[in-house]
Amino acid sequence: MGILRLATVLALVAALTVPHCGAAESVSLSAAGWAALLDKRAIEVTEVSSLDGVPGVRAIFAVVASRERVWSTLVDYENFPKIFKGIDRMDVLEQDAHHAVVELWVEGEIDKLHYVLERRYDRPGHHLSWRRLSGDLERIEGGWEIRDTPRAGTVLLAYESYVEIGWFVPTPLYMWIAKRRTAEMMTAFRQWIEASPPEHLPLRQ
Repeated sequence: MGILRLATVLALVAALTVPHCGAAESVSLSAAGWAALLDKRAIEVTEVSSLDGVPGVRAIFAVVASRERVWSTLVDYENFPKIFKGIDRMDVLEQDAHHAVVELWVEGEIDKLHYVLERRYDRPGHHLSWRRLSGDLERIEGGWEIRDTPRAGTVLLAYESYVEIGWFVPTPLYMWIAKRRTAEMMTAFRQWIEASPPEHLPLRQ
């Protein structure tokens, strides 16, 4: 699989999926930082590492929407192939108030990547995390956090992803591409939330 395509796939994997990653819990912004997120619509994407050294990506950005609307989008599995380009097929194997198990086939350059994730609703409306149960790639972990902001009607999203591929890819090149792809995906995700009527986003708690 070409490295550009691989980075795109891994960014996609990340958007779908370290349990309790705590990205948002560590957010501490200056007035200028808040202005960049709220007024300039910045999407901050940085490199991070898990506690045991797995490289990852963190994205922080603001969305003009309610907490409920954002959460509904995060668990709107029927529309995931529309929101996140590259998903060829996605099946929900099980789902209840606490978690969902989803099976995915993601487009690759030669073959599709196939894996099963458990997405845990740690705090519905606030935080979810995921981990790989089976399939391709050695390890997939990550999480989303929804937090309030100083501006009414706007929430902060913090996202983290850690992916252990299982074969060699030059880390600097992969991270450069993955950060860029992640920014593109977060932009598309925000556009979907802000453009979609609330009735298209059923709330699951």
